Amino acid sequence: MIEHAAIASDTPPAAPSQAATRGHLLLALLAMTLLVAFAYQGIERNSFHFDDWPNILDNASLRMTHLSIGALIDAARGAFLPLRPVPSISFALDWWRGGGSDAAPFLVTNLVFHILTAWAVFALLLRVLAQDRPATLPTVLACSAAALWWATQPIHVQAVSYVVQRMTEMAALFTVLCVWAYLKGSPASRARRLWWALSALSLALAALSKENAWITPVLLLMAEFLVLRNDGKLVRSRRDTLLLLIPACAAIALLADLVFKGPVSQWALSGYATRSFTLAERLLTQPKVVLFHLSQIAWPLPHRFSLEHELGIVRSAASPDFWIPLVAILAWCLAGIALAARQGSRVAGYFVLWLPATLLIESSLIPLEMVFEHRMYLPSVGLAGLIALGLEHAARRGGIALASAALVFVAATSLALWSTSERIPQWRTDASLYEQAVLRAPRSARAWNHLGVANLAQHRGETVSRDRYLRALDAFDRAIALDPKYAAPLTNRGVARYLQGDIAGAQSDLEKAIAVSSREAAAQHYLGEIYLQTGRFNEARTARRRACALGLSVDCNR
Repeated sequence: MIEHAAIASDTPPAAPSQAATRGHLLLALLAMTLLVAFAYQGIERNSFHFDDWPNILDNASLRMTHLSIGALIDAARGAFLPLRPVPSISFALDWWRGGGSDAAPFLVTNLVFHILTAWAVFALLLRVLAQDRPATLPTVLACSAAALWWATQPIHVQAVSYVVQRMTEMAALFTVLCVWAYLKGSPASRARRLWWALSALSLALAALSKENAWITPVLLLMAEFLVLRNDGKLVRSRRDTLLLLIPACAAIALLADLVFKGPVSQWALSGYATRSFTLAERLLTQPKVVLFHLSQIAWPLPHRFSLEHELGIVRSAASPDFWIPLVAILAWCLAGIALAARQGSRVAGYFVLWLPATLLIESSLIPLEMVFEHRMYLPSVGLAGLIALGLEHAARRGGIALASAALVFVAATSLALWSTSERIPQWRTDASLYEQAVLRAPRSARAWNHLGVANLAQHRGETVSRDRYLRALDAFDRAIALDPKYAAPLTNRGVARYLQGDIAGAQSDLEKAIAVSSREAAAQHYLGEIYLQTGRFNEARTARRRACALGLSVDCNR
């Protein structure tokens, strides 16, 4: 770790303010907890969705019936995403304490993690703004208000009410704790080694929760130079120069790996084979996506949020959809660098640069989906930091400035809280979730396909009504018309027709699905059943073997 010089206050001389007490801190945490719980009331009645099935419900290693170290180790080893064992352990604990696959225990735990992350954001903001001096009551109020604003943002509903995105929550929680503990371990602290040990442990837990937390060392480096040296000299020794060269060297190494197709690029780029867009198209589109998410935060009405969004892929660097958002992002980054270069404004620069730094992994070359709201969970902490700085500045000025800031804050947070409470019921079932999705993205074949599957879902032994069956077929028809090369809706329509007794229609759909993609295991299985019923035994055996080879859990010896 790095030795620090004495830290000067980043605030100008002002009239003495009331010192904050432990009671003030507890009241701030209690108020924040109650308001967040109010915004998320009813979340326990929601259900599992989408990637929850392979990661949790279909993962036998998480079905822990007795609490033991061995079972927790098995859960970590059996994580569907092997680089994320820490959330997998928490899923196993929820399975054990809930007695099975009920979603309520998982969702309550997600809400608890969200509240803990809000506490951690509050602690980090308070540490940055107060640094080594006693916190004043205005600073506590500013930081708690900013943390509350962050916690009530409806863009975070996807991370909280989508069980598998606990990975996002845990990565953010431990990343924030890592930076906070590092700042706590300043030379003035007698227990600095203990704080640094906690920081290292938090870094490890963050990295093992989700890969976007791998950016945390950059946040630590920024904290060292921009927070701890806010009013001091930026570069004090040759070692400081070497530290500043680390990100540049890492960027050069990554670029070389990409050019020469090294192991990192092979791992990162392998997913593009299954995507409907190229690496270039993703890089051209992401600036527009980032600005869209920022607009959601700025104007958080409930209808602006969804599991699916229809933004359109950018295919040319000459398109205004690429260069206008890019110019805006570059201007933001340059503003952060300018603030970071000036004594006394480096803390503001830290929070400005937090946003692009934490978006760097998920909004660059990694072949993830184009748009997912949960990606803003950690980056928006930087916005909360800027809000805390603004509220503290208004409190120092008092008068009209304070009244105006308070009014804007109350209005913005109230809107966010209401919008979040409106979003929670939309995650109640697959059908309610994807009905919202097709409204936001009517040209998304995936959204229509999942809406069709949701209409066919059976609960507690009920049979699918004729009306729901027809609605499902209509959804599959729309998905197929939107993307004829998308095999899943063909498979799902074929399975639906098979279960309803339309054998000829089912066979046609399933054969078309396999022609589009030979890796449709369900299509192979049901086509084998049709061949068996129609006396085509050799073809039935071949189809069943293909289904087994693709990993479908069926009797492969029939």
